[in-house]
Amino acid sequence: MLRSLSYLLLAFLSINIATAQKTLTVRDIWYSPAFSAESVGGLASMNDGEHYTVLDETESGAVIDQYAYKTGKKVSTLVIGSSLIPTGSTTAITIEDYSFSGDEKKMMIGTDGEAIYRWSSKAHNYIYDRTSKTLVPLSDPTKAKQLLATFSPDGKRSAFVRDNDLYVVDLVSMKETRVTTDGEWNKVLNGATDWVYEEEFELVQGYAWSPDGTKILYLRSDESAVREFDLTFYKDQLYPSEYRFKYPKAGEVNSTVSLHVFDISTGSTSSVPLGATEKDFYIPRLGFTPNGAAWFMRMDRLQREKVILTVELPPAGTLSPLTAKEIYRETSTTYVDVTNDLHFLDNGSGFVLSSERSGWNHVYFVPMTGEPRALTSGEWDVTGISGIDEKNKRVIFTAANASPENQEVWSVGLSGKGLKELSPKGGYNDAEWSTGFRYFINTRSTANTVPVVTLRDGQGKLVKELKDNAKLSATMAEFGMVKKEFFQFTTEDGVELRGWKMVSPIAKPGEKHPVFMTQYSGPNSNEVLDRFDGRDQMWHSLLVQKGYVVVCVDPRGTGHRGRDFRHVTYGQLGKYETEDQIAAAKWIGQQPWADKDRIGIQGWSYGGYMSSLCITKGADVFKAAIAVAPVTNWRYYDSIYTERYMGLPKDNGSGYDDNSPINHVDKLKGNYLLIHGMGDDNVHYQNATEMTLALVKANKQFDQFTYPDKNHGIYGGTTRMHLFELMTKWLEENL
Repeated sequence: MLRSLSYLLLAFLSINIATAQKTLTVRDIWYSPAFSAESVGGLASMNDGEHYTVLDETESGAVIDQYAYKTGKKVSTLVIGSSLIPTGSTTAITIEDYSFSGDEKKMMIGTDGEAIYRWSSKAHNYIYDRTSKTLVPLSDPTKAKQLLATFSPDGKRSAFVRDNDLYVVDLVSMKETRVTTDGEWNKVLNGATDWVYEEEFELVQGYAWSPDGTKILYLRSDESAVREFDLTFYKDQLYPSEYRFKYPKAGEVNSTVSLHVFDISTGSTSSVPLGATEKDFYIPRLGFTPNGAAWFMRMDRLQREKVILTVELPPAGTLSPLTAKEIYRETSTTYVDVTNDLHFLDNGSGFVLSSERSGWNHVYFVPMTGEPRALTSGEWDVTGISGIDEKNKRVIFTAANASPENQEVWSVGLSGKGLKELSPKGGYNDAEWSTGFRYFINTRSTANTVPVVTLRDGQGKLVKELKDNAKLSATMAEFGMVKKEFFQFTTEDGVELRGWKMVSPIAKPGEKHPVFMTQYSGPNSNEVLDRFDGRDQMWHSLLVQKGYVVVCVDPRGTGHRGRDFRHVTYGQLGKYETEDQIAAAKWIGQQPWADKDRIGIQGWSYGGYMSSLCITKGADVFKAAIAVAPVTNWRYYDSIYTERYMGLPKDNGSGYDDNSPINHVDKLKGNYLLIHGMGDDNVHYQNATEMTLALVKANKQFDQFTYPDKNHGIYGGTTRMHLFELMTKWLEENL
């Protein structure tokens, strides 16, 4: 009897809490700051490892403030934006970006920035002398904007890219030297990378300074033979304009790349021998070792072989033939990943990187002469290496050790001993380290708690809480954020899958609800994480308020579960992921809270590709699907990404075609909404048109919406609000 009374009391309280909560709207979520989380981002650690700087916004404008790691408090203001008036001018520039010279006596201030692709941008840059308080342009501001402006390590020079050529500036005389002269739009790039390198290798800066600042190693990309893609833009124009850029699709011609070293003292350039026997290869990473040798990573076109080589360079001002020496080689029958976690030891004895050669991704120490040695092991994946703490002889890294849903911050000795967890237990942790690894700023959240930002010392001890996001937490409670519940199940094929669900806390036992499945499902990705998901989570809460159950499942091919789980999709992207999402929908349909006849699925990009496959291949299981910016034909996507997982179209035609949604439209029974931005430089609108043509040919009815001029992210102004209102209304009418 007591149990029954408790249940009735709990139900009564839940109903009253629900009635007191505000009803969510798409406008609240996507067009107001109500659900913005506070963070401590965009900071720059200073040389002493005891201070960091942040670009802060004040009522009087932007300032660059200095903070102490030990206390988390501001100690000084280094730059007041309103005082940044260039010599000979009366108007202050706007601080949009900044960096310090090696000795921190000068600063590079970027202004009037202009985005190019996902990571790249160009701007006018100015040199600010902190001693004399003078501000001078890095280059003639009447000329084209600069890309990738950096200081040399000794602070005596700067380099940048303009109009596809590399330049060096002497910061005493401000004399500008043009390093290359053959740069030309859509033909040759020097010191910057092409679209596909930037997007898929995340390599944007195609040059590096030697440690003594006397040489520059740079990548030259000849994209003359790469075919162009056209984007059409419509806004505020009587006649539409075209943007043409080089985009190598799967199996098509790539840029031809080469490496060169420019000696500043002599003004001479030497070509670096790459040691490649084949014509088609990539140079996805490059730089200098601490002792001044150039190094680079070379990969074959199919990305099954990763080789790291070093090149000893002659002293500045001297010339001699260059030779490349191999120091690392890794091969795979599927593919080898390119990561951002290669770090050389200062003493030149070797380097660390991550590798999944054991079947799980782990940290390895590689001596300059000798075999790689694992520093971590076990059935869990390292997710990234932050660097080497030389003083304490340890490697700092992040890993999904406790479970695939989590991420922790760890350290391990260079000996392979002393594995230590540095972040708080549970949830998802992300660390930003100080110079010398004395402190780190840790951002931790869980699926049901907002991000909390803390300052910790190098051993993980709490120093200070910086941001608790209490206001955001209260707002979410006020609007009724629905909690995520994690679950696992095994498919009929014996595959264990992991997921989360969001069910209304006042749902009646046995009451069946329509189910909205959300997913991405791409290679080595994870959506089932014990991490706060911000506005997306609030939109899912809105759908729960409207009567839906929201579910997410990570299929085979996704991350944090070892190499075999990831690589099983090789050569046939979409096959196993679709099988697993269909299996998940069938399992969901058997649950007491699910209406098995009203299951829908949605995704963006790779997720849109997947939802398109699910509504066709899984036509008897799914009632509705939304595909946002989907790949619909792998032959239309870029070379580096597609060939990494699929090989060449000429060698794997069936793999490309068997799992492209355009070839399964005849199976469509349910409701399908196709959404795409017409200015998408990544997954081209061509994918949407191909899907449209295939559906029309098969006489299948569907819904479609396009966003002119919008890129892959489909954002800007009221765009996101419009998009999510569109999807919400469509679901209410079609699921």
